[in-house]
Formats: sequence, structure tokens, C-alpha cells
Amino acid sequence: MILYIRQKIFCGDAEMENKNENKKFRITDYVPVWSMVLFAIAICALTVELIAKSNVAFAEAINESAGRVIRLILAKSTSFIPFSLAETFLLCSPVLIAILVMLVIRAGNKSLKSLIKFTAGILSLITLIYSTFVFGFGTGYYGKTIDEKLGLDRKDVSAQELYDTARLLLSGAEKELENVTFPEGTYSSMMFSYAEMNEKLNRAWEKVSEKYPCFQSFRSNTKPVMLSGIWTYTHTSGVYSFFTGEANVNVNYPDFIIISSAAHEMAHQRGVAREDEANFASFLVCINSDDPYIRYSGYLDMFREVRDKLYSADKELYNKLVSEMSAETKKEIYSFAKFFDKYRDNVAATVSNKVNDTYITSHGQEAGIKSYGLVVDLLCAYMLYGDGATK
Repeated sequence: MILYIRQKIFCGDAEMENKNENKKFRITDYVPVWSMVLFAIAICALTVELIAKSNVAFAEAINESAGRVIRLILAKSTSFIPFSLAETFLLCSPVLIAILVMLVIRAGNKSLKSLIKFTAGILSLITLIYSTFVFGFGTGYYGKTIDEKLGLDRKDVSAQELYDTARLLLSGAEKELENVTFPEGTYSSMMFSYAEMNEKLNRAWEKVSEKYPCFQSFRSNTKPVMLSGIWTYTHTSGVYSFFTGEANVNVNYPDFIIISSAAHEMAHQRGVAREDEANFASFLVCINSDDPYIRYSGYLDMFREVRDKLYSADKELYNKLVSEMSAETKKEIYSFAKFFDKYRDNVAATVSNKVNDTYITSHGQEAGIKSYGLVVDLLCAYMLYGDGATK
């Protein structure tokens, strides 16, 4: 009897030890293994971004190795889909957030462990977006500048240099006028489909990347935005979605802006992160196209940039430039200004500009949204002293 009791006590102690053993804290009970992997990748991404900010060569190496692979895979994976996945996610976000809240509540009702595990999973997916940005696109902000890659002597420009560059751009645009169609009383019209525009721009990108190997070359399709009319109120002509690899374009703008915007977003898609450099890459692509209207679009869009800069620098030279514009060019620019009047001043544009300005400045471009206009320095260097001077 005593032996039996001792055996029961011993067995009971063993069972208690087993239960205590089972109750020991294990991190995998609270954080899934796949979440821990994503968190680890995010820590690596943060380390990479911090190093890239202070080391140009390192930033360039990441952008030209891992970045090229990630951008290519994402673009190829989504390019065949006719609509924008990024825009679809955005439109569905209220529903997705509501579903997420319900799932969080359900997990919380089960147990604290379930809630922590579910939350960890969601947070790890968010860090995946950050990691994709850093490895696929973000280091491009800290790599070599495009003037270094192309051997351009970028510097502060005089009013005379602005005028001379504007004249060359104006001449390039007006040389194509005989092949440009102007519907009565409005801006010029693209006489081919959006799909054909994509094909023409892809061919132009191939030509430019052959001449300048620093530009990544692959075929992709830009995506027309469904809510382009609403986007116009935010002054957004296009957006590159780094986590889906899509170049999204506002198709509510005049056609010559649609083309240059599409080429601009394709530049981001190929790793050109800085806004002024994406504008310049867009210009190079457009003027190297086999299509006269695409060439016209590239010259005219950048002419507007330089003309606006000249207005601030020298009113007399600006007035001289305006007097030298053809009637068709004046009509084009006037029609665009008239189109944009109703979108010019509104709360949506103010908020959008502030958000975009904050995003750009946070990635090393101190000029913020004004960095788009810094393309003027590149244009002057290219048109007056670079390859553009020999065209």
C-alpha cells in the first residue's frame, strides 16, 4: 500500500513536470516562423538603407544587383494584367481594413496568444513592403547621379543658357509639327491607342538603354488609372507602385503629358528614383522614339519646364522666347493651361503635394516636390554641352 502511494506521488510529480515543461515559453507559439523570417529581412533592409545613405558605391551596388532583379520580377509578374493592382488595392482598402479589424477581434476573443500571433503576422507583412522598397527601389535615391553616369557637366545655369536650351527644345518640338494632329479648338491628339503607346515607348527604351547601359532594359506595360479624373485634382500625372512593380498613368491629362508621364513612370520602374532624373530619362526616351508625336511630346514637355524657369530668371528673354513660338505651340500650351484651370487650386492638391513633398525630402532630395524642376540643369548640360548639342 505504501509502495503504491509512493508510485502515485512519483507519477503525479512526473505529470506536473511534463505540464510545466509544456507551459514553458516558446516564441513560435506567439510569432510564426515565417513572420520571424520577414522581420529578420526587414532588419537587414533597415541596415542596408542606413549604409546606403552614407555610401554611394554601396547604394549603387544594391540598386544595380538586387534592385534590378526585384524590379524585373515584379514588373513581369504584373505587366500582363490590364488594370492597376495598386489602384485596386487602394479602392478595396476600406473593405480590407474592415475585414482585418474583424479578424483581430476574433483572434482576441480566442486568447491573448492568438491575438499576439495574428498581430505579429500582420506586422511582418507590413515590413515585407518596406523590405521590397529598400531592396527593389529605395537605394536608388542614394546611388550615383545621372549626370555622373552620363558624363554631363551639371551646374548652375545662366538666363542665357536657359533661353538657348529652350530654343533648342522648341525647335525640336516644332520640327515634328507637320506630323501632329490638332483637333479644332483644343490640344494635340495621340493618333494611336494606349497599347500602341506602350509598345512605342518600350522600343524607345531599348534604344536608349543600348546607348546608355546605365538604364535597365526590359519590356513592360504602363497601366491607365481608372480614377484619372479624381487623380487630376491631386495634380498627380502618374505613380510608380514599387510593391507591385506597376507604372500607373493618369490618362485624363492632355495626350502629350500622358506620353511623357508614362515614360517618366517607366524610368522609376527601371530604377531611376530621383524625380528630376526620371524626368530627364523620360525626355531621352521620348526624343529617341521612332514616332514623331512621342518625340514632339518629349521636347514640348521639357520646353515647358525650361520656359517656366526662364520666366523667373529673365522676363525680357522670356518674352523674346514667347514671340518666337509658333501659333500651334502657343495654342497647345494655352489649351493645356485652360484644361488645368479647374484643377489648379484645391484642398486635394495641397494635401497631395504635402505628402509627396514629405516623401521626397525623406529620401535625400532636399528640394522636395521642386526637385521635378531640377531637370532643367540636366537639360541645359545635355542640350548645350552634351549629346543633345550634336543632334
